[in-house]
Amino acid sequence: MTVIPLENQILRVYVDPEQGTSIKGLYAHKNDAWLPLMPDVREPKTRLDASSFLMIPYSNRIKDGAFTFQEQTYQLEHGERHAIHGDVRERAWKIDHWGVTELCCTFNSVEYENVNWPWPFEARAEYSVEGNILSQRLSLWNRGESAMPAGLGWHPFFTRALTREGEPVHLQFTVAGVYPDAHDNRIPSGLPQPLPARQDHSAGKQLDPDDFWDACFQGYDGKGAITWPEAGIRIRFDCSPECTHLVVYNPPFPIFAIEPVTNANNGVNQLAAGWPDSGVAVLEPGECLAARFDMHVDTDV
Repeated sequence: MTVIPLENQILRVYVDPEQGTSIKGLYAHKNDAWLPLMPDVREPKTRLDASSFLMIPYSNRIKDGAFTFQEQTYQLEHGERHAIHGDVRERAWKIDHWGVTELCCTFNSVEYENVNWPWPFEARAEYSVEGNILSQRLSLWNRGESAMPAGLGWHPFFTRALTREGEPVHLQFTVAGVYPDAHDNRIPSGLPQPLPARQDHSAGKQLDPDDFWDACFQGYDGKGAITWPEAGIRIRFDCSPECTHLVVYNPPFPIFAIEPVTNANNGVNQLAAGWPDSGVAVLEPGECLAARFDMHVDTDV
């Protein structure tokens, strides 16, 4: 496995181009120690294969892997799992540029067999560390001869406790609403609804590890923060306007996920049904969808 370190005096991130240009670990330096903001999946005790992975050419799930676009029906593989998380996370990407603090990798679907998407596409992933900021950029091009639906996103996992077991972690984010999940399958069963109190973190509050939820939110403002008050560390999110949705996964494990994405779960079927604000882009041949996700790491909170 070829894992590439990007680092400065404040941040250290490990990226694996051979496995979807995924992040394998993220650390921040404080008090002569490197603290794991994301789980280091290179450690044998972890159950994850990536600390953060990329979702392209769509985010999250498509119900039964089936959808209709411009009056034509398509069936993806792995429909029993709702064709979850796109088709790049396990594939090797090409290194375009690599420096001490930056990495750029590219992916062209025509160079691979059995890519689970009806249109050829190209993608570029960029990472850089500068000061206390980890910058991430994603670009997706339609390389086919007809229009295609498109989406993308990031799926980062974060460590609940940095300094001791049971350490509290606080979460703040602002959204307009949450999609109902009446069938408990992460497929929206209706239009976004007002937030229940337990999921309303607009003012910031502790994230309860015993309160499981896996929710897709609409109307994300692109900001937010994760704070470990005892460790005195905060990660501030700064996403470009294309990231209109946010997925929060809060399992009873020592990790949780906060995922800025451009489209809703099952967004391409929402688009076909005429639902507003699905976030799905329609790319004409040669057109590009691009988004940015920066994490500002404050170590003096």
